[in-house]
Amino acid sequence: MILNNCVYIIILILVPLLVYFILDYRGPSKILLRQENAFGMPCTRANDLIVQEYDNNGNLWATRGMLIYRLRNKDNKFVRVAQVPTGLSVLWLYNFTIVRKLSLRPECMEIVIDKTENICAFSAGYMWYRSTGTQKFLKSMKLAHHGPGVGRGMLSNGILGVNNILFFGEYFDNSEKTNVRIYKSLNNGRIWEVAYEFATGQTRHIHALMSDPYSGRVWVCTGDKDNESMIGWSDNNYQIIYPVVQGNQVGRSVVLVFTEHAVYWGTDTGISNLAGIYRWDKESKELLKLQKINGSMFFGTRLAKGTIVMSLEVEGSRIELDDKTRLFIMNDTEKITTIDCGTWNIKKKGYRFSPARLRFQRNQGSNSLAITCLNQKEISNGDLIIISEDVLISALNK
Repeated sequence: MILNNCVYIIILILVPLLVYFILDYRGPSKILLRQENAFGMPCTRANDLIVQEYDNNGNLWATRGMLIYRLRNKDNKFVRVAQVPTGLSVLWLYNFTIVRKLSLRPECMEIVIDKTENICAFSAGYMWYRSTGTQKFLKSMKLAHHGPGVGRGMLSNGILGVNNILFFGEYFDNSEKTNVRIYKSLNNGRIWEVAYEFATGQTRHIHALMSDPYSGRVWVCTGDKDNESMIGWSDNNYQIIYPVVQGNQVGRSVVLVFTEHAVYWGTDTGISNLAGIYRWDKESKELLKLQKINGSMFFGTRLAKGTIVMSLEVEGSRIELDDKTRLFIMNDTEKITTIDCGTWNIKKKGYRFSPARLRFQRNQGSNSLAITCLNQKEISNGDLIIISEDVLISALNK
């Protein structure tokens, strides 16, 4: 009798747990937006979504673990679209919310979407692609440098889709300072080939690949030491790269923002007198420091009406003033307004150590700013907020 009761209790516990994990693995079919306020501004908010990019039709794409969601233009809900495989990898566990929460690792993959909604995804050290109208993802490439003790494989701005060509740049620890490559695909990620190779010792890794919609040029940012840092452009899909800033920490950046006449960036350096927001004039080639910053900028974008927004993260750098993330909003006269945002939450050194970060959409020219809030006390880790450009303009004019 006692044995039967124990079995019954175990079943009562295990069955609900099993049901929960199955449902969590599949993910909700819909994630609703709700009206809220964040950082003193009205916004809409969705739970547990990592922003990726807006597509050409104004749809916003985001990920939750290994799941892909799409918010149709002017809709009020994200809808589940697909689930990306991980191959035979322990990173399969990131399909489960509890693993992402405990590890403090909600950023599990990166995706780019083309004009017809073909999907290319980076997941668990592999590149995957899915053609429109099909459900199955196919593995196309295993990254040479990915995994524990090796590196992330690529940064969030290290993958780029432009003019029906996909690119990604290698990001790994690279303590040996080996060669580093930019790859390209002409068929939505089915086949990859080397577009450009930095020679051994030339750079440590690639921070970002960006596209200038005004000139048609593609750009690259590298790091980390002075001789490894460079911002440069190419007009032939990275066959030849022309440096704009090279050999110092002013050229150590993780994101670029483009206007018709200039290129803007925030630095990723711990050197106080060099850290700042910079403007490079396309015609005169003049480089101007617009404002000093106290930390690193990993994300930035230009919105449809010309508003530029950049975000300052907190990671424990010696030049940081406090534990606050910040938004820097700039108009076409280069007036900059700073907004204090969230407070760094878990910062103890160890496996769960992670920066406090405001992650933006990868593309530029959208009507709204989409932000995933990472590791901040005021907002659940991985929640996504959407702020209209008009709201940001109002904040800029206060």
